[in-house]
Amino acid sequence: MPEPASGAVHPDLRTGVPSPWLRRILRGLLGQERRFWVLVVGVGLISGLGAVALLAVLRFTQHLFWQTNSEHFLEGALASPGWRRFLVPVLGGALVTLVSLVVGQPLRGHGTAGIIESIWVKSGRLPFPRALLRGFVSIIAVALGAPLGREGALLQTGAASGSAMSGWLKLGPGQARVLVACGASAGIASAYNVPIGAALFGLEVLLGSFALELFGPIVVSCVVATLVSRTLIADHPSYVIPHYALTHPRELLLALILGVLVGGASALYVRGINFTSDLLDKLPSWLTPFMPLVAMTVVGATAIAGPYLMGNGYDSVNMALHGTLPLTLLLILPLAKLAVTSLCAGAGVPGGLFTPSLFFGALLGGAFGMLVERALPGGAAPSGAYALLGMGAVLAGTTHASVSAVLMIFEMTGDYDLILPLMLAAVVAAVVSRRLEPESLYTSVLAKRDVRVPASVPHWLREEGVRSLLSPATQRVPPSAPFDEVVVLLLEQPAGADLYVTDAEGRLLGVITLDALKGHLPDHSLLQATVAADVMDTGVQPITPDLSLAEVAARFGHTELDRLPVVDGRRHLLGSLSKGDLLKRGRF
Repeated sequence: MPEPASGAVHPDLRTGVPSPWLRRILRGLLGQERRFWVLVVGVGLISGLGAVALLAVLRFTQHLFWQTNSEHFLEGALASPGWRRFLVPVLGGALVTLVSLVVGQPLRGHGTAGIIESIWVKSGRLPFPRALLRGFVSIIAVALGAPLGREGALLQTGAASGSAMSGWLKLGPGQARVLVACGASAGIASAYNVPIGAALFGLEVLLGSFALELFGPIVVSCVVATLVSRTLIADHPSYVIPHYALTHPRELLLALILGVLVGGASALYVRGINFTSDLLDKLPSWLTPFMPLVAMTVVGATAIAGPYLMGNGYDSVNMALHGTLPLTLLLILPLAKLAVTSLCAGAGVPGGLFTPSLFFGALLGGAFGMLVERALPGGAAPSGAYALLGMGAVLAGTTHASVSAVLMIFEMTGDYDLILPLMLAAVVAAVVSRRLEPESLYTSVLAKRDVRVPASVPHWLREEGVRSLLSPATQRVPPSAPFDEVVVLLLEQPAGADLYVTDAEGRLLGVITLDALKGHLPDHSLLQATVAADVMDTGVQPITPDLSLAEVAARFGHTELDRLPVVDGRRHLLGSLSKGDLLKRGRF
């Protein structure tokens, strides 16, 4: 369980602080553990109500400008004249630019990456007013046509509420981190009606651990938020699709092939987002506040020909899942969506990248399914089934979180009979994507700022091991080597390197260090009779390849040597390992 309450309130969290008497009542009525669980429920409740409010704003704005609601955005945009398709997104860009100028800083930045950084680096601190403003502007921008996801606003608001509550009650950093993760996960759960997938997303992506102590709070918050959203919004899967089943071995093989292809596409998605962001970062600073207007103008220009790229793409994904989009659009729209999404995200239009990745994967999967149908007429599953697999595969490939990706897609569609090929495609896509692009969609942003978070898989699976850090021991001497030869060889060694004494079979007998010889030379008259065995240190404890890097680090803590010899079970010298390599490349 997170650590006890301690620490001071972060200055950014003081806006909206409840009155002192209310805090005293809360502290007096409840013990520390019970108070934490009350806060977990409270964060879930606030996240759910926040989702309801933000989605109401989304629907109202879309109805106002497009004469439609959020579930039929494309229909209203298609019915709108070209001038409206152009001007409404431009208005959205102007709004973001105006807010950026008023607050004096751009609204750019990946919301999920910022939450991960808050959890791991900033002890769960998030600026509450800025998060609320960013969430509100984000939902308006998406309603006006920004090609980003609505989940960004809900996730950011939920995380900020957890951070604010922990700050108001002066909780310790451990509890603050968990509450931030609870709020973010609850935001995703309420956005897509996916309590199980959102809980695992919080554990797998945000916290990087499936520890039982973390599982309870995350699940409770997601359940509460989902109950609120189901009661006040809707209680059905996000995508209502026909029943699909892929059970034939041939279809499982096709799912595997799709996973490989989509894994490469996922790496392209991550690199495309980052490349555009890096490119726009090089622009003059005075241009930065105006880039949202420029980006949304480009979106408006593309919408004149067709509005498929505007908004979060729910309608297009739904059409792909039903197999009603033509092959031409299935092939063209994914790359076009990646281009405009990268442009808007890099330019500073706030919004999520989660939903656009679903668009990207669903249409690629649908295109794959249609091509398979043409290659195997009458013997292939509908393209909509492969669109669903593509969604899950891209989600797993871009987040490197295949477990939560599978469960999210299952909850979004409710089609259990696709779970086996979905699992296969997701895992393969995650492996391929990680091979091509080691950083995920979220950690890549942090890596550019030199912010490193712990791996989401057990350290003993990721650490490189002793053998990977091994350097060959090129200079060895027999115990009978003359003293003058030993000195010459030592002086020829690079800094920090020692001389190893081995027998005829290569077994380690001892170590000779230059520093150990200083002040401890034998009598000058005996130098000619001195050999390596006389000056070697037999007390150095060597390393074996089966030791963990943490155990090797402990060995270095008990010696002044910069290198330690590595031997096998029979003390045959395999090489040496330096302290510098251990610190640079080891994971502890």
